[in-house]
Amino acid sequence: MPSDALIYPADLSQFVSAIFQAEGMSPADAAIVADILVWADLRGVESHGVERVPRYIATMHKGEMQPKAEPIVEEVAGSAFRIDGKKAMGPIGMMRALVAAEPRARANGIAMGLIANATHTGAIGYYAEWAARRGFAAIVMAAGMPLMAWPGTKVPSISTSPIAIGVPGGPDGVMVFDMSTAIAASGRLRKAMLDKKPIPEGWALDAEGKPATDPAKAVTSLPVGEAKGAGLSLMIEILAGVLGGTPIVAPMAQPGAPRPHSANGMIILIDVAKFRPVADVAGDVDMLAHAIKSLARIEGAEPVRMPGERGSAELRQRQAKGIPLNARLAGALAKMGTERAVAVPAALQGFA
Repeated sequence: MPSDALIYPADLSQFVSAIFQAEGMSPADAAIVADILVWADLRGVESHGVERVPRYIATMHKGEMQPKAEPIVEEVAGSAFRIDGKKAMGPIGMMRALVAAEPRARANGIAMGLIANATHTGAIGYYAEWAARRGFAAIVMAAGMPLMAWPGTKVPSISTSPIAIGVPGGPDGVMVFDMSTAIAASGRLRKAMLDKKPIPEGWALDAEGKPATDPAKAVTSLPVGEAKGAGLSLMIEILAGVLGGTPIVAPMAQPGAPRPHSANGMIILIDVAKFRPVADVAGDVDMLAHAIKSLARIEGAEPVRMPGERGSAELRQRQAKGIPLNARLAGALAKMGTERAVAVPAALQGFA
């Protein structure tokens, strides 16, 4: 058996979409989720790529993610709205929010939407990029289950809540900053466990609250910047969850409390053109990026990169050569396809 598979993005996206359709998703919804997962793999963020497919399917089978659910837009006031995600796959609710926000922001300069009763959103940088390429400045946040320790504690008590900000301009046409409030998001810890690769000390704690380097024993993530990452996570929980009436952390943080899969989201779109021509703003972002990239460098330091630039370089390479999947993941996906009578791409055959 070969050590790795190499598969073209279109083939992988079509295959993953077919797997989700076999679980009852509509072709349109399945394509959205597949596109977001493959986008992450193209950018080298494997923890949020098709690695998630088995977990998504398992969550569906537990009844905590509803493949046929239709999120509903609920008007709040003016440019503000709320989406009841109905426990649909997270990307479906997030994309509904973007589509609902776009005309509101065009008309009023800004729009804000809360996505409640959702599930895992996938890589939130996707949504910020989607908006930035349409001339918006975007702020996207996601709140989830307690997976990370508050500084000074040794149990999961807050979420690894990510935040992404996107604007037009920069080396790749848009500039997107996307970060988790954890040093390493839970998806990276799980991937390290599945790949049987040690993690650096300082990423996570074990069940006794001691530093873990064995990912199989890593049960609690640690916040980036200690109190800074923890505080940012707390505020994202308030904005994305408490504000919309669907708090997650407080009900789940109590010892012995049930922890069904849950997530919330928040998006803010700002119509750049209401302030200045988009091209002018993008030009100034380009100037800013050039100024920083031209600064004197420390000898031996890595090249100066703007937010998202490394991922964009990886995307161009993988679009041309294909997305690498290790044998474990290639086998798992091939097996899932076979079990659902979905045609397995040639690149994954022989791995199941």
